[in-house]
Amino acid sequence: MDLLELLAACIEQGRTAIAPTLVSPIERERLDQLRQLGAMTLAPADVIFCPHCEIRTVRVLAVGSGFCIDCGLVSLTAKDTLRLAPDGDWLRRRMAQALGLAGEPAWVIVPGRVWKIGDVRTAAQRRRVLFGQQIGDMMVLRVLLAAWPTHVGETPAVIVTTSPPDRVFLPGVPATLVPLPAAFRLRGGGLVADEAVWAGVGASAGLSATVRRYGPFSHDFREVTLPGEVMPIALTPAQAAIMRILWELEGALIDRRTLMRRAGVELEKPVDAFARNKFPQANRAYRVLVSSDRGGNYLISRNAIQFNHSS
Repeated sequence: MDLLELLAACIEQGRTAIAPTLVSPIERERLDQLRQLGAMTLAPADVIFCPHCEIRTVRVLAVGSGFCIDCGLVSLTAKDTLRLAPDGDWLRRRMAQALGLAGEPAWVIVPGRVWKIGDVRTAAQRRRVLFGQQIGDMMVLRVLLAAWPTHVGETPAVIVTTSPPDRVFLPGVPATLVPLPAAFRLRGGGLVADEAVWAGVGASAGLSATVRRYGPFSHDFREVTLPGEVMPIALTPAQAAIMRILWELEGALIDRRTLMRRAGVELEKPVDAFARNKFPQANRAYRVLVSSDRGGNYLISRNAIQFNHSS
């Protein structure tokens, strides 16, 4: 794990109180490197693990003392209470500098989760760059989608994120998700944009949805257009994973357990991921495109295969 991957993991996991003395020597060295860069900061914590029993938590009462439910009053050194936390302001400033946007303040779109870094302009188009952390949460995504018309609009957007892109569901918005460790590299005391990645983002943004398709599915299987229809149906990451497995089998049967295991979906049956009460349109797509032999085996239906041959 490189330094940016470690920083992204700390941010994504909400690790805002990392005790340097409790991590492995290798991770401690990397955290210290991030601290020297300014990406991590040391600050006293209000609650820590008891340095004596190392089981209970201790509430810091005052400088040099705390209370543990098992040990009672305990003496604390300054080192005991110091914790590392990612510095989000540092990260957003360095991202802006790497993209030539220094001087533009980061605008809050979703408090504590999503910021607008600025607009990157090329000869062909303008793209709005956002930074998002812990945005796999459905409530965060709802707020972001509600704010999208005001803060982003129809401008193509690039969302640099610490969240795994396959966990972020943003139907109907022109956005490309790029993991933080892929978008930038550390150099000196700051960040530089990865030219190959950003060139690829620009190229993919110019492609129409009809070019990058697998039969009725979009390039990432997050949308499906049923035969005879023009409006795509959005799919969740779990639904997309199931459809991708079935599509790649090209009409061959696969048993239920193997399908769900390969898709990484912890449900009993594939239809459970397409619950009609929650996802009526996705459920309709499932009924059209997925077939079963009623013996626990599934395959992509002829409707999808015929769509591929006719498109």
